[in-house]
Amino acid sequence: MLALVRRWSHTLLLILSLWAASAAAPAQTLADEQAIPLLIQQIFPQATEIKPRLDNPPVWPVYQVTELIGYAFLSGDYVQLPGFSGAPYQLLIGIDRDGLYRGVTVLEHHEPIFLHGLGPEPMHRFTEQYPGLDLRHTIKITSAAVRNKGSGSNVYIDGITKATASAIVLNESVMLSAIQAAQQLGLIPHRKPPAQVRTDLQEQADWKRLIDEQWAQALKLSEARVDSVFADRPIPQPDDSDTFIDLHFAYLNTPTVGRYLLGDEHYTRLMEQKLEPGEHAIAVMNAGPYSILGDNFVRGTPPDRLALEQNGIQIELRDLDFYSAVDPQLPADLPYFDEIRLFRIKSSAGFDPASPWTLKLVVSREQGYLRPDIVRTFAADYRMPERLFIISEQETVESTPLWLQIWQQRAGKIAVLLAGLALLSAIILGHRWVTTDARRFRLIRWSYLLYTLVFIGYITQGQLSITNLFTILQVIGGSASGSILLIDPVIFILWIYVLLTLVLWGRGYFCGWLCPFGVLQEMVAELATRLKIRQRRIPFQVHRRLWGLKYAILAGLVAVSFYSLSAAERGAEVEPFKTAITMGFVREWPFVIYTLALLLAGLFVHKFFCRYLCPLGAAFAVLGHFHLFRWLPRRAECGSPCQLCTHRCGIRAIEPSGRINYRECIQCYECEVIYRDDHQCVPLINARRSKRRPTQVIAKAS
Repeated sequence: MLALVRRWSHTLLLILSLWAASAAAPAQTLADEQAIPLLIQQIFPQATEIKPRLDNPPVWPVYQVTELIGYAFLSGDYVQLPGFSGAPYQLLIGIDRDGLYRGVTVLEHHEPIFLHGLGPEPMHRFTEQYPGLDLRHTIKITSAAVRNKGSGSNVYIDGITKATASAIVLNESVMLSAIQAAQQLGLIPHRKPPAQVRTDLQEQADWKRLIDEQWAQALKLSEARVDSVFADRPIPQPDDSDTFIDLHFAYLNTPTVGRYLLGDEHYTRLMEQKLEPGEHAIAVMNAGPYSILGDNFVRGTPPDRLALEQNGIQIELRDLDFYSAVDPQLPADLPYFDEIRLFRIKSSAGFDPASPWTLKLVVSREQGYLRPDIVRTFAADYRMPERLFIISEQETVESTPLWLQIWQQRAGKIAVLLAGLALLSAIILGHRWVTTDARRFRLIRWSYLLYTLVFIGYITQGQLSITNLFTILQVIGGSASGSILLIDPVIFILWIYVLLTLVLWGRGYFCGWLCPFGVLQEMVAELATRLKIRQRRIPFQVHRRLWGLKYAILAGLVAVSFYSLSAAERGAEVEPFKTAITMGFVREWPFVIYTLALLLAGLFVHKFFCRYLCPLGAAFAVLGHFHLFRWLPRRAECGSPCQLCTHRCGIRAIEPSGRINYRECIQCYECEVIYRDDHQCVPLINARRSKRRPTQVIAKAS
């Protein structure tokens, strides 16, 4: 057995030395200043001259002979959005004079998933989707199969599997910097500071007044009108064909319009419960057969058939799902409409309700599966009188933080995660009931472990890692903004929950219940049991010394992180989490072999990696050392004379004396099941035979 341990130690030292040798490889860094013109030439292949960089605005003008054809600029001159690593991207972006992207090149980044996981290729494939897209349109990232990404009002590009947060930050950096550069260049107009609605001004209103005052605008189309636009021919006169759509729309924040259309109760609900400060709402009503939503519309998402534009820039509309649980309180004189939907405009959109804007209806027709859809738009303008608003002269720019946008997009997964953590809390607080029946316990435990592996691990990519601790140290040290901790909501929520359980009970509830790779090791151990593979018993004194390995690895990684974060992230590959969970074993063969070797070791030594090598487990053991509760029950007979739990404990956290070492315990409750079973627990068996109750000792722990 000692020879086996020595072989594993030599293998580990070899792997660590290889990683240490490669740790000097830096993050992808900014290209040399002299190389930037060459990169711009790749974005604009037809360029004959690239002028020197201007100072205001900071751009490189690009010429073809004597014609100005576009501009190139660095994203860092306009925005500094922190990525998942805490550092921003530096992008070289090219746009032409029409406001179309010509190319996006990543010059510098520090994203661990691209540096030490997926590699740069998925990131480059992602940026290759921008050429030809209009910078005035909102670009959305989709993970679903969208047949024709440009057939609706929204522009979709494919995301990066397993790097969702990093892709979102990259996309936001492209869009925000391009908008700012285009405004400074005069390609698109500057946005005015949004006006404020006068909430103290309410006038009498009815449907006739809304139409006469143009507070409710109409877009009426006949079948013949639509057909003529698609056929590029004149409209037949007279046009007596069937109605295609009879659409009306209105801005709802003003009390005059909002209270009339919604009623006092629902207007108050809209303004106080549904809209955040700075947000806006419009109502869109339709009486025609062409739906404003479409067959594939999902409630609460942006519609593909409607688009709102102001100053030539598309502003995202998002369904409010306002009448999902309540019935409308419509005014008596309102005409009948088949569809009535309310849409939200976020505060970050820069929408000014006192300035003109346009609502566009998008109509597409298929030409066959292999040919793109034909798309036509029909528009109606809208403007409210300035007397209904307070016009601000001071320009202010407010935007929804990027982390909040990500949280809103992942609301469904967050809800499932919170429900799972609530269930685990119920298991923890009701552990005495859970462990009373061995069959019930196994059903509950294995069901939860599968939830952890599938949902937390593979669906949400919620595997905590020692690299998360490096980010926390950066924030504490002041080298990164605290907002970076919020970029991934699943990771953030798990950290908060785990830190809470560390204070109360120690490291066990992450290591034993919430670690996806830990579940894989549990499954390997279960397989070994079913295959009747005998577990190797390491002498306890040797076992205790081997515990120190993971603390040494932790100390080394933390020390290196203060010298070179990139080197520490490479050293953190001692964790197989990225290979097994994040990458799903689709990775370079040395990483896969290492991970499989650790799992193979688990056939013979229960949770080999958790016991001796896991730096994250060591960190949690240190952080949770002074936890408040040691509530796993023990008896006076535990350890002397009874050694059953000591021998049955897979993780070997119960010492021969019967004491539980909470620094190593993963709170799996297997010992508590034995404790409550009068057919397994020796003191209970003896007590049952002699009808004498054994002594319970809860605090027998270390």
